[in-house]
Amino acid sequence: MGKGRLREGESVVASGPGSVRAALYVRVSTMHQVDRDSLNTQETRLKNFCASNGLEVYRVYRDEGVSAKDTKRPELERLLDDVQRGKVGAVVVNALDRITRSLRDLLRLVDFFAENNVRFISITQSIDSSTAVGRLMRDLLGLLARFEREVDSERVATGMHHRALLGKWNGGVTPYGYTTFQRVLEELVEKGSPEEEARKKARAQAPEPKKLYPDPAEAEVVKRIFETFLLTRSVRKTTHTMNGLGMKTRAGGAWVASSVHRVLTSPIYVGKILYGKRKADIETGKLKKVQRAAWKVAQGNQEALISEDLFREAKAIMESRYQKPTRAFRTYLLSGLIRCGLCGGPMHGYTFRKKVSGKVYVYYKCHYRSSKGPTVCKGLTVPAKGLEEFVVKTLTDLSKDQVFLQDKEKMLAAVTEQARPEQRQEDAERLKKAEKELQGRIDTLLEKLEAGLIQDEDFRKRYESLKAQLRENRAAQEKASDTMDLSRIASEALNASFEEISSFGKNWEFLDEQARAAKIGTIVKRIKVFENKVEMQVYLDVKEVFRTDIP
Repeated sequence: MGKGRLREGESVVASGPGSVRAALYVRVSTMHQVDRDSLNTQETRLKNFCASNGLEVYRVYRDEGVSAKDTKRPELERLLDDVQRGKVGAVVVNALDRITRSLRDLLRLVDFFAENNVRFISITQSIDSSTAVGRLMRDLLGLLARFEREVDSERVATGMHHRALLGKWNGGVTPYGYTTFQRVLEELVEKGSPEEEARKKARAQAPEPKKLYPDPAEAEVVKRIFETFLLTRSVRKTTHTMNGLGMKTRAGGAWVASSVHRVLTSPIYVGKILYGKRKADIETGKLKKVQRAAWKVAQGNQEALISEDLFREAKAIMESRYQKPTRAFRTYLLSGLIRCGLCGGPMHGYTFRKKVSGKVYVYYKCHYRSSKGPTVCKGLTVPAKGLEEFVVKTLTDLSKDQVFLQDKEKMLAAVTEQARPEQRQEDAERLKKAEKELQGRIDTLLEKLEAGLIQDEDFRKRYESLKAQLRENRAAQEKASDTMDLSRIASEALNASFEEISSFGKNWEFLDEQARAAKIGTIVKRIKVFENKVEMQVYLDVKEVFRTDIP
């Protein structure tokens, strides 16, 4: 979707303080439809309506020769993008079927316009969401939408429940250790096998579609995970062992403790089917998580990879011994900012209290070392107090560094120079002029078709060529406009960053730990810790890096 911009024939008909900018949407589905309900005719009606009702025409969005079976139309997508950007206050159409012929899509569009505080007006059906009757129609459509979502949700839930009771897998990501016809097919095609040959091989390995079959290599890893856990009685040690043996996940990466834990607790490996983990939200239609106690387990029709006894034994160990590490003793000022200099992984804060003395130790350590093991990273552990004091002192000193703060204007000038606003503006004006010319040629072509002065075949060739040029032109305009926007945003961000830095030390002693962490987070982009130095990058368009020995 792109930026809204006026074209030839799209002048403002009403303007001034308080006027509402209206987006006019017109569409014809076939080339021959123009003679009875042409784009020009629709556009004239809409402009007259706006003139009579004090609406300012922001832009006309024209989908020519496009069906309304769905919302995947270039100009409609541009319109919706402009609505979301807050560029228009009303959307006006001649009739509902001009914007969509699908009730489901209409309901979604009405909801979308309402969420963005945009009036939706259909002039032939007298629907205007700014009036009492219009709002009634909108609310009725909303009730219909909710009803449809509830029916769909119940239908899907009933279907999934029925499939699960029959032992069938309900789809989604194929569980590790298993494969499906579709997965085998996609992997073979990706490796270069002809599709027909790939289908035969996939059918031999997984005859029934949407059924789980053991993946020999992955199934061996699953068995090794359970066997190792029973020996080590530790998820962390099991994870380290898997990585030490060079065993990879399906994506080819190292195992993490959460993934190993997921394998050890999934009943799918004893031939069961787990369902009901998510439920559709009635209001939004989106899936939301359900508490584990409410999940359903049924006997599946896939082959078990481990025995019931092995699974029960692992579960018993998990319930009696496994505890998640805690970081609940304090707020960590640098949480989310620190990366390990050895592997690039995140470093998390940890707090431990000695049972006998009660002494508390607080530090940051490499999460990859803890979760994936020493084969991935030998790990760094840094005392939290020294590192946090260093960061606070560095930022405090920076806030008082007049030489650094005086570089602001130089940096802003560099950003402006890089953006070349004058050249960008010239390019934008040239592209707008070219767009008007192309649109004029398209309109002339349509008029010739209406008058019977051109054959369909010739029309289509010339029409498609002009549309392709118009698409390229608009893409170039969007790129130019985005570049100018990015330049403006960069300047604003740079100003904001300097403001945050210069005011860093103010009222620091009155802030609680959470407020201090938030303050640091607005200035510091990343902190990278090595064995003998720290690198800190702040939010500036030029890379400011501060290095020092670790305190």
